[in-house]
Amino acid sequence: MKNPELEEKLSRVRAFMEKEKYDAVLFRRNDSFSWLTCGGCAFVDKGAELANASLLVTLAKVTALYNSSEKFRIPEEELADLPFEMEDYTWNQDPGVSMGKYLDGKRTASDTAGFGAEYRGEDLSRLFYVLTPEEMERYRKIGVQSTVLLEDAARQVRPGQTEYQIAGRTTAALMAAGFQVPVCLVASDERLLRYRHPVPAARTVERMVMVAVTVRKYGLNVSISRIVSFGPLDELTRSKQNAVAFIDAHLISATIPGAVTGEIVRSAGKLYKDAGFGGDYELHHQGGAMGYAVRYYCAPESQKDKVEDRMAFSWNPTIAGVKSEDTLIVTDGKPAVISKGGSWPQIPVHIGNKTVERPDILVF
Repeated sequence: MKNPELEEKLSRVRAFMEKEKYDAVLFRRNDSFSWLTCGGCAFVDKGAELANASLLVTLAKVTALYNSSEKFRIPEEELADLPFEMEDYTWNQDPGVSMGKYLDGKRTASDTAGFGAEYRGEDLSRLFYVLTPEEMERYRKIGVQSTVLLEDAARQVRPGQTEYQIAGRTTAALMAAGFQVPVCLVASDERLLRYRHPVPAARTVERMVMVAVTVRKYGLNVSISRIVSFGPLDELTRSKQNAVAFIDAHLISATIPGAVTGEIVRSAGKLYKDAGFGGDYELHHQGGAMGYAVRYYCAPESQKDKVEDRMAFSWNPTIAGVKSEDTLIVTDGKPAVISKGGSWPQIPVHIGNKTVERPDILVF
């Protein structure tokens, strides 16, 4: 049975090999494994960069290499429908010797260092940037699923709960639906005002809380942030949320094929200043391209990469106490937000003849 997604990916890898004069490419990272296997996973330790199986691509074939600890699960649950050759070695063998026999005599590029292969991680990651139609379909599906789950969890937050409890319930709901949660940030009240990357703490919620996650399924990442308030917003908070929604809407609208990502970010800096929050621009990155990585890069103003059709992005502008963040895919030349739940309050931002909706703060 043909697999158009796999064929497209192997075509990209082999074009790279032929252009750069390599005999093979060795993929060892978890994101690489998920990409080439069309959504599989080979991790045990979620925080590890290296997968528990490697994939060796030559012009003739793909070989999956793994030690005996993975002898059954990896081939049965992750590779069963793929035309890969399977090779295992016992766990107590020197992996350098075990892997070396497959690489001997081959000029090999790899996404990591080791085994005599040449490190070309950044160049190989660029092969992942443009999504296949099959990936876009999966991405849209998990975008909706994860947003509904996050927003439902946010609606259940109440004063008196701790940030730990909120993070635990949010993560549990997502994992129960098959998502991994590489990032879960929760901040309430003073912590929300002060910290841009608030790892959950024992703090008890009083008036306001943000839940921000990056979730992963089929190897693809979705980033979402939502904020709830218990009581009406004061004038300053309302002005901040309106400003961050306006900035985010402009970042999204500017994400079209051919746009230079560093220039998109630079334009956001001006909007911060125009809104009276120029100092906040200096305190947190604005986001960037994503997909099989939480971010392939967090674009600085100097970033020269251009937006391409079928790329995924997440912009995340912040002002002290507020944030706006969703995930989009550039589709047929236009940005399309995929992390939509359907019933969260929105702020309509008018840009020319377009209206871009950004999440508001949910007020109880």
